[in-house]
Amino acid sequence: MKRFTLLATLAVLLAASMAHAGWFRTYGSAGQDEKGYCVQVTHDSNYIVSGYKGNDLWLFKTDTLGNILWEYTYEGRAGRWVEQTTDDGYVVAGQLKLLKTNSQGDSLWMKDIDINSFCVQQTSDGGYIIIGENQGFPRYIKLLKTNSVGDSTWMRTYLLGGWVYSRGYFVRQTEDKGFIVVGLLGDTLYGEERTALWLFKTDSVGEILWGYTQGGEEWGDHNGGNCVQQITTNDYVALANFGLLKFNQAGDTLWTRNYTGGERFQETTNSDFILTGAIGSSFLYKMVTPLSNVWLFKVDNQGDSLWKLTYSPGIGYSVAETPDKGFIATGMLQVGDLFLLKTDSLGLLGITENPIVKTDNGWNVPHSIGSYIVLHYNNLPQGFRASVFDVSGRKVDQIRGDGIEGAMTWGINQPPGVYFIQALDNQNQLKTAKVVLVR
Repeated sequence: MKRFTLLATLAVLLAASMAHAGWFRTYGSAGQDEKGYCVQVTHDSNYIVSGYKGNDLWLFKTDTLGNILWEYTYEGRAGRWVEQTTDDGYVVAGQLKLLKTNSQGDSLWMKDIDINSFCVQQTSDGGYIIIGENQGFPRYIKLLKTNSVGDSTWMRTYLLGGWVYSRGYFVRQTEDKGFIVVGLLGDTLYGEERTALWLFKTDSVGEILWGYTQGGEEWGDHNGGNCVQQITTNDYVALANFGLLKFNQAGDTLWTRNYTGGERFQETTNSDFILTGAIGSSFLYKMVTPLSNVWLFKVDNQGDSLWKLTYSPGIGYSVAETPDKGFIATGMLQVGDLFLLKTDSLGLLGITENPIVKTDNGWNVPHSIGSYIVLHYNNLPQGFRASVFDVSGRKVDQIRGDGIEGAMTWGINQPPGVYFIQALDNQNQLKTAKVVLVR
């Protein structure tokens, strides 16, 4: 009976300690596809999402737990990018549409534009810059600058000699009021045979100042760029389907890191980068495949991996850092539903550790990140007993220390990753420490 009582108590304590640091929610209806192309944190720390529902552009806002506060559908196939504007409303780049709403999602105006647009940004003069491709033939990158009510002030088209097709995926205004653009070049109408990354910098009226291409050298070489940002150092970082690249302001390559499947990224508050995409997705058509799985990938400011986690079958199209230093991502699952994925700072959905400090009731982990972990314990008459779980909640190891106090190492023979160490303290309370093994 005593043993049963102890086990029941431990089960309750374990459940209480494994609070959710994040959540995973799906949105959609049976019989139609829904896809989330973009998610952003709003000025009030909630989330705005754009994508499509069936044949309509879908825009909705949620609270921090993913509960929908309001939603609208508008004519137009997809809302591929959304940003909050200085008046607290939203601007959305859609397929042949530019939509402006108020803070509650009510349409203020919608403009028909001859652009299959992928990205929009409010510019420093209160207008907008839109990137995509034209609807005629041949296809080429089209960059449109508008005033504050969506009327065109200038438009540029771009196609590099020797190529027959181009598409622009992302644009940002730069510190000098020019623009940085990334996309792809193709050698057939839809680029099935070979494509190349194309990155270029323009002045304030769209004249190219410098450019960079990579790939497309042989049949089946499918390269292209998905996202670009001017970072806090004023250099540029671009995400291609083959990896992350950093350039100085003159367009010289500073470094390249190779990893595949990235769709979007954001610089974080500590100058690292968070990426989302999918393992096994189709880059050229940006579609879910039977082998694709949503992932989040955190790299440092040199592009070196910090952690990478996979989630449900599908593809991630957009990610943003949240005020609590976690991440919010959206995309599409294989079943055809839009999803929102909220994690903590290490990409975790599930277990949250109770804070552990150096004098915390009997045991502590002074340094939680390293190639191995050192544990200290004291004032534990029954010795130290701990269980170790991986991010899926599977128990992978046990740690045992005899004696009332001591120190020990753990993790030397474990693979890199995120783990949770759980043990009773000297107040008979179950404590959890999150640790990260790196190599």
